[in-house]
Amino acid sequence: MRRTFIAFAVAGLLAATAAQADTMAHCAAAWKAMTPADQAKTTYKAYSGMCLKTGYVVPPAPAASTSNSRMKTCAAQWNDMKAKKTTGNQTYQQFSAKCLKGS
Repeated sequence: MRRTFIAFAVAGLLAATAAQADTMAHCAAAWKAMTPADQAKTTYKAYSGMCLKTGYVVPPAPAASTSNSRMKTCAAQWNDMKAKKTTGNQTYQQFSAKCLKGS
């Protein structure tokens, strides 16, 4: 009975250690995925402490479909301008930089 208890206790500790290591890896990956502006708001030590206390939560995926949609809209506008010969003296790169910013 005593050996069984010890075996379960050791197994529990190993499982907890593995889960914490997995959480630490996810927290480190989340830190690396943060923008420099967000990283500047805190330190890695403070962030990892908070992440480990609260448990790792998968961050929401970036709105790739929105940016892809915006790119398609800008490309369509450029094609219309090009067909009407109203591009002025700007290149597509100049136009798209302004268009993607929303100006």
